[in-house]
Amino acid sequence: MTVVLDRDIADAPAIVSRDAVEAVKVDFVADRAAWDDLLAVAATPHLPQSFAYGEGKQATGWVVRRAVFRMAGKVVAFATVLERHVLGMRVLARVNRGPVFLDAAPAAHVQRAVYAALRGHWRGPLMIAPALNIGPDANRTLRSAGLVQRQSHGWLSGLIDLKRDEASIWDGFSSSFRNRVRAAEKGGAELHVSSDAETYEWMLARHADNMRDKGFRAVGSALLRALRDTDPAAVIVFQQLHQGTPVAGMSVVQFGHHAEYHIGWFGAEGRRLNGGNFLMWNIVREMRRRGVFSFDVGGMKPGDGYTRFKRTIRPVEYELSGEWWSI
Repeated sequence: MTVVLDRDIADAPAIVSRDAVEAVKVDFVADRAAWDDLLAVAATPHLPQSFAYGEGKQATGWVVRRAVFRMAGKVVAFATVLERHVLGMRVLARVNRGPVFLDAAPAAHVQRAVYAALRGHWRGPLMIAPALNIGPDANRTLRSAGLVQRQSHGWLSGLIDLKRDEASIWDGFSSSFRNRVRAAEKGGAELHVSSDAETYEWMLARHADNMRDKGFRAVGSALLRALRDTDPAAVIVFQQLHQGTPVAGMSVVQFGHHAEYHIGWFGAEGRRLNGGNFLMWNIVREMRRRGVFSFDVGGMKPGDGYTRFKRTIRPVEYELSGEWWSI
């Protein structure tokens, strides 16, 4: 059954009584506006749970089902569930950085009930990268819901609080980061910000070049193009220009009051001219101007050079609780 959410989302209770735990109802959402409402009120949403990202996954062969979890008649969590079908039969279900809870600190029994409902509804192979912070509390919750840990470490990234004033954000960066931004500006760096299709195709081409030249695999053009086609205004490309020519670029996706850095490219001239510093600072400024509350730096890997760069902006780092499965 597919249902369209009513507008009760913001009224969801912060704590649901234990008596309601046994009555978790799973409904499905087709309406984009209702899904966007969820993202707007969730405390810590994640990009893979956005409507546009789900459309991107659908373009790569996944069947997308958008589920909401109700307790005592109120929505407490939501999740984009990806299904892989063979000959019309579901052979795998996957949730990436979800379910997302509306409450910033849901009680353990609420978390457990939602994960148990997810597991109960998608019987058979189910892979979950939970949107729970890594640690023994999350492990206990997930195991009590019947899940088994497959991988102990999950998505590692960092958040920048954009509700602060611009001066406070700037002062929070490392001195090396600030100095490189100043050097880029003194060197005549120009900024171009756009959401048009032509600029995005430029970004996709640079992304493909980057993967080929550096020998790594990442999200592909089919997903990225479908994501933008679903919500063009939410996908923003920042280019650094030198004498009118793009030398570096970064793409950001906005969802609700949050945004995440997604893909980037830095040519030799862009690296020489501190393109990463210049663009990251201007992304922060522009996202704050657009009313974004928090900016996710888009993933970090210990020992990685790009991660060392991201740490110079001193985000509040977080790590999610690995990979879990149920059969």
